[in-house]
Amino acid sequence: MGAKELKTIRDEIKELSLLYKNLVDKVIPLEEPTSSDKSAIKKKEKIVKESSLMKALD
Repeated sequence: MGAKELKTIRDEIKELSLLYKNLVDKVIPLEEPTSSDKSAIKKKEKIVKESSLMKALD
């Protein structure tokens, strides 16, 4: 396989990647996080012990 064929393959892979990205963007639109989402991401949460989880599940 020569350099020309490899370049062609690379170009086709780039094109396929772009097409896939555009398809995904149409199916799953990118949404900006809400202010509550942002605060939930930044907020540190307490670590719960296993025994507390088991009590909650009973």
